[in-house]
Amino acid sequence: MHISRSARTLLPAVVILVAAITLMGCASMCGTGADVTKGTVLEYRMSEGDPISYEFLADNTQMLDVGGQSVEINSSEMMLFSVTPKGTKDGDQAIGITIDDLYVVATAAGTSSESDADHVIGQSFDMTVSKSGVEGGLPEPDLMEYMVGNEGPKSAITGFGVIFPDLPDGPIEVGGTWPTTVEVVEQNDNSNVAVTIEAVNTLEGFETINGLECAKISAVLTGTIEGGGTQGGAEWTMSSTMDGGGVWYFAHERGIFVSDSTEGTADGTITVKAPDGEQTLPVTRNFTMLAKLVQ
Repeated sequence: MHISRSARTLLPAVVILVAAITLMGCASMCGTGADVTKGTVLEYRMSEGDPISYEFLADNTQMLDVGGQSVEINSSEMMLFSVTPKGTKDGDQAIGITIDDLYVVATAAGTSSESDADHVIGQSFDMTVSKSGVEGGLPEPDLMEYMVGNEGPKSAITGFGVIFPDLPDGPIEVGGTWPTTVEVVEQNDNSNVAVTIEAVNTLEGFETINGLECAKISAVLTGTIEGGGTQGGAEWTMSSTMDGGGVWYFAHERGIFVSDSTEGTADGTITVKAPDGEQTLPVTRNFTMLAKLVQ
């Protein structure tokens, strides 16, 4: 079996799209301290007018089985962004987001594609986050679109719909668990891909991270990637299941997210339908993600 010309042209674009939304997907009462006998309340309560900054790093390696041979496609993303608390709005915390830097690169068959995102860097938008981490009030995704090589457009806004990890609704003791469901949809004129992730979070204990008293939380992930679209006259569909896990930290005394390190694997297929034939290719994706507070 050989990979058709249509498939060779299409696959790097699909990888860039899926990596961007998977890795971003791959996340209350004031004055609460860590009292493990009564349970601890975890909530977002960022101090108004006190900006904080985060760094987001993600890597995705995709292996395609083409006639018994492995074809490797890689993508990496780096984003720096600032969060400026702006008080409350309808009971939620109002925040401003500024994109301080953004870079995406994908490599396939010895060819690299880089993001053209200079016009996005320095741009800002407003959103809200509830005490338990439910995001809202985001602008339309097309407000901050950019290209990666000739592929796109992609939105810098989409991932912020799941940027803050969800917290339990009430006090929780060490060993306690709570579920999280993350759904991210990336849609444009040529494609529609949905990533759904189910996580079980467990409060493992408390640690000091860079001088901040933090709750340490582990997460076990399962999920699916489903979608399809058209590219260069060819139709494609994809279906994968994923699993993974990670550890994240939340500064319960300050009410801010500190860091999240996650890795996992997704296995499935990509089917390409083109004038020169149809092919279904097994695919495995290994992904890692790190989001952390910049001090």
